[in-house]
Amino acid sequence: MAPWQLVFSLVPALILFLYGIEHFSQEILAVAKGKFGRLLGSLTATPVKGAVLGAGVTALVQSSAATTVITIGLVNAGIISFLQSLGIIIGSNIGTTITAQLVAFKLTAFGPAFIVLGFLIGLFGRQYRFLGKPIFYFGLVFFSLSLLSDTLLPYQNDPEIISLLSQYSTIPLALLAGFLFTVMVQSSSVTSGIVVLLAQGGFITLPHAILLLFGANIGSTTTSLVASAPMGLYARRSATAHFLFNIGGVLLVLPFLSQFESLVLFFGGTDAQHVANAHLLFNLIAAVVFLLLIRQFAAVVERIIPGTEREVLLKTTYLTEDLPDDNSVAFEQIEKEIQRSFEITRELFADAVRLLSEDSRDVRQKTAKLRALALYLDEEIERALRRISRRRLSPQDATRAVLYIRMSNLITRLGDWGYDFTETIGSNGQRSAATPADLKHEVIETYAVFEKNMQALATTFPGMLPEIRDAIKHNDMLLRERLNRNYQLELGHLTKDDEFADSIVVDLLSIIENANGIVHVMRKLAEMYSSLSTMAVQGLADENNHSE
Repeated sequence: MAPWQLVFSLVPALILFLYGIEHFSQEILAVAKGKFGRLLGSLTATPVKGAVLGAGVTALVQSSAATTVITIGLVNAGIISFLQSLGIIIGSNIGTTITAQLVAFKLTAFGPAFIVLGFLIGLFGRQYRFLGKPIFYFGLVFFSLSLLSDTLLPYQNDPEIISLLSQYSTIPLALLAGFLFTVMVQSSSVTSGIVVLLAQGGFITLPHAILLLFGANIGSTTTSLVASAPMGLYARRSATAHFLFNIGGVLLVLPFLSQFESLVLFFGGTDAQHVANAHLLFNLIAAVVFLLLIRQFAAVVERIIPGTEREVLLKTTYLTEDLPDDNSVAFEQIEKEIQRSFEITRELFADAVRLLSEDSRDVRQKTAKLRALALYLDEEIERALRRISRRRLSPQDATRAVLYIRMSNLITRLGDWGYDFTETIGSNGQRSAATPADLKHEVIETYAVFEKNMQALATTFPGMLPEIRDAIKHNDMLLRERLNRNYQLELGHLTKDDEFADSIVVDLLSIIENANGIVHVMRKLAEMYSSLSTMAVQGLADENNHSE
């Protein structure tokens, strides 16, 4: 067969392989839908559990890139922590070894059967039709590998091919070849499958194959690095951890390559099984070492990607999944979570205002996470209150539950205004740049008065004391005066049509004014809550007096 015939035989088989792997991953994820993300988030209590989960998910979707990119996305969304993500990332490399094992045991012959089965299920499966495409593409992956194997078979003793491949047998070139090919096809599973086929055909030796697999492991990290570039600090740390873990694994084993080869040969098997076992053993060794040193590894990553931003996670602090049977204890949990939600909203506003003097991508992303957390807490608080409302409640407790719902909803609306502040600055870059420093300073000073209101409200929230109420009313008056003065200044700029007429000051002042309106309503609710508590105490005292 001429060289061009080899190329035209290999390329279609390789394209089918890539197509099958990509669509198999997509179909599995489509079947799982949102459950995939929740599964990763709920089963990562310890690094070992995370590693087992990462290995299992990657073995299922046949793409460590898919697992790590989704994991990094979950870190960015605050669903799992940076530390939780490390276990999943470490385990994902183990999951990719399943392809090499299946090829080594020559299970590729069953590819056509899976193709037919998937087609029939998709056609006649009714309620199981959703399984048709994943099974079909699973069969396509192994059918295309079988085509690759059959294409390479006539060349296993070709001196020109053997000579060409031997040029890449040195450590640097073999690592580079594995790295570049994996970057090109965006799948280490593809690379490992082909390397097993090459070893099976006698084209490469075991040491050569091991080096190609090492390069493939490093190449598989590029997807997550690129995906994390626009994300937040902790997502970038997770992507960097993936890269450092794969590099570290190679550096860990490379000095002991001959001993590692002896270990692989100790388990016996065919040439193809040697390569598949090498892939599995390498990833297991690296996983065990890094899991034992996971805290130290996390510290190294944090030094390489420094930052002071705190990690925002979508989790409750006080609310438990199973509410206490005692209503007073359950209400106490809910109240503390409402207080926390209010503090998070205050932090959101503070970070949004920071953008006037420091336009930082990390700060903008943090405000988005804080808003998402506030929305999440509102949902959890409402869910808890719906559950508690099914119990037998006293009139005071029933009113208390309604007030809590209203307060939580108002806090969410307050957070929406804070995020609007961020969006107004971010989506009006030119107008923001056109706003002079002294006008921005006026907005910051106006916010400072508004923040005093929030700070005063938070002192006894969700309750209210007379002195706090008076302080808020006084701040309201100061805020109205400042807003009116600033609106007049802006009106002057508009009538003069000067260079500052197109600033964003009016928009930002309007947001502060609307947000303070919500604080005003929250103060009224806090007064109602305090009067409710007073009534409850008075009722208890009357009950005690009556019993005497």
